[in-house]
Amino acid sequence: MLVSYIESMKKEIIMYFLKYHPEKIDAKTIEVDLLILKESDDFNLLKSLIVDYIEKMPYWKLKKLFYSALQIEKPSNHNEIGQIVKKRNELIHKNLEIDYKLGEVKKATITAEYLKSSLDEYNSFITDLKFSISFSFNHYTKLNALKNLWHYTFKTSLCSDFTDYWHIDEKNDALGGCKYPKIAEDLSKIEKFMLQIWRSQVCGAKLEFPYMISIDRHFQKCFFMFLKLSKDISLY
Repeated sequence: MLVSYIESMKKEIIMYFLKYHPEKIDAKTIEVDLLILKESDDFNLLKSLIVDYIEKMPYWKLKKLFYSALQIEKPSNHNEIGQIVKKRNELIHKNLEIDYKLGEVKKATITAEYLKSSLDEYNSFITDLKFSISFSFNHYTKLNALKNLWHYTFKTSLCSDFTDYWHIDEKNDALGGCKYPKIAEDLSKIEKFMLQIWRSQVCGAKLEFPYMISIDRHFQKCFFMFLKLSKDISLY
């Protein structure tokens, strides 16, 4: 179960990472299932393609991509973990082998000592992996993600200073509340709408929807990205 858990964990991490860094995909082209194109809208297409790409990938290749894309070092005991995975696969796929010539049934087993040793190896493996990821990505804070999206959304100089609009809670890596500067009154209608979206999520402010057809493609994308980022932040 632990082996499967770690494999699934790696898969989830790399899927999430590639959604935001598709340039890290180690292939010039990927196959596109027609069903994905039919069922995905613009916002979910990339996610669907990456999930499909990873799900079809053999584990050995996924493991290689995991370290190369994230640009992190392998844990010091990755060879030992490889042997544990190999043993586990043998137990699952080659257990209860029947030798028809000799009329014998061969059943592989493991000892309690081996199980404990394997658990200790995985504990060390996960600790090293967590340290490597934290060390490499510690600057990817929630506040930095919000700041980057803010400046991507609001190109006007009226929004150039993030702290004009928000109380910053550095300790909890979060927005601590809304500010209401007078310069916000000079924003365009669509910019005011986007600001309302932010305030509605941070401060529970009332949100008044404009004539939706007036929202251009850039702000449609920003609208979705804010909702997606808010969900990610609440999960992680």
